[in-house]
Amino acid sequence: MPSLLDHLRTRSQVDCDTLDATVAAELGPFVDCTSNQAIAYLELCHTRHDDLIREAKELASSLLNDYSDVPQQALAVDIAVRYVLF
Repeated sequence: MPSLLDHLRTRSQVDCDTLDATVAAELGPFVDCTSNQAIAYLELCHTRHDDLIREAKELASSLLNDYSDVPQQALAVDIAVRYVLF
């Protein structure tokens, strides 16, 4: 039996407004997945992303010469958010 969410998909376009990848994976597909800075910040604060944060910092450090007009911290955050989203 289709869920209410499945029924809504037949009547409209369903968007997911979270960075929690498990929600999108469990309840998808969605037409669009959006977020805002507060959601991104709160999601990246979870300890489950510690490795991702370390990787983002390392990648930002290695890319700094290519993006010299972007502070390293901002570049690391942008990379981390993209990892969580995709």
